[in-house]
Formats: sequence, C-alpha cells, structure tokens
Amino acid sequence: MKVHLRMTTLTLIGVWLAATASLNGCVPKPGPLENALDTPQHHVHSGLKLLQLGRYSDALRQFEYTKEVDPFFSMAYVGSGLVWGYKGDCKKGIKEIEKAREIATTNEERVFASVGLIRLCLIGKESAREKWLKESESAYKDAVALLPDSSEAHYYMGEVYMEASNFKRARELFNKVLRINKTYVHEARRALNLMDNQ
Repeated sequence: MKVHLRMTTLTLIGVWLAATASLNGCVPKPGPLENALDTPQHHVHSGLKLLQLGRYSDALRQFEYTKEVDPFFSMAYVGSGLVWGYKGDCKKGIKEIEKAREIATTNEERVFASVGLIRLCLIGKESAREKWLKESESAYKDAVALLPDSSEAHYYMGEVYMEASNFKRARELFNKVLRINKTYVHEARRALNLMDNQ
C-alpha cells in the first residue's frame, strides 16, 4: 500500500513536471519592460495637466524633458510655448509654437499647434502681436480645414471672439461645440451662461 501510494505520488509529480515543461514552450518570453508612463505622450499629457493647474515650472519641465527624449514631438513645443505665454514671454512662446507647426507630421499635431497659437494669442493679446485677432482667425481656419469637428479649435476661437466682444460669433462657436458633443462641452456651456448673464 505504501509502495503503491509512493508510486502514485511520483507519477503525479512526473506528469506535473512534464506538463509544466511543455507549457513553458507555449508561453512567450517576456521582453524588456517598457514603462507606459515614460512616453512623450504621457509627459505632454502630464505637462498640460500641470499647465491647467498653473504650475508652469513643473509643466515646462515635462515639456522640456519630452523635447530631449524626442526632439520631433511637436506637441511638447506647443506646451512649452503656452508656458512661456503664461510666464509673460509671448515672443518665446510664438517661436516654440511656430517650431511645433514646422515639425508636425500628422493632422492631429497640426491642429494641436494651430489651437496652441490661438490660445497663445489669447493669453498675450496685448504683448504678443498687434494683430492677435487676425492671427487667431488664421490659425482657426487652418485647424478646422484639417479637422472640422475640432471642439478644441471651436472652443478657443469662441473664447477669442468673446474677448474681442464679438458675442454673436462666440455664441455660434460655443453652440457648435455643444452640437459636436465630444470635449469642451462643460466649458462651452459655462461661457454661454456667462454671456447670457451679462
């Protein structure tokens, strides 16, 4: 009985080892681990969040790091351009965004750069350039020619028109954001309510 139990146990261990060995051949060997948080996209996304929180130096660090890792990642230049605008150096901001527009390779990147220019014109309308409204309109036309349903382009151009006291045009663009119903919906509603209450 003891011998039979020992033989059964040894047989089961043997079967288990054979099964494990054969399964090891079916499982792909793990390659080098790639950290999903250490990508240019992630650093730009983090930088934009920091920018939104008003943490300009931290945001700039994210954008500059991205440019070191990938000097042709155009969105990082847009981000740093916006930081420079918020820091009061719109000339440097415009250079950064012009660089982004120069190296952009996809329509998404081109639209992002055009919207960045609209935002920069809005941030530094007094100091950036005298023709801030015309520059914004030109960048807006570029953006919607590539991506007509860009909520971001419509929203920020609506902000520009609101700042320029062209409330009719601003209202049209904010309503367009609501019709598209993807992003900036809350912001567009808020802007419309603000105009209604004035």
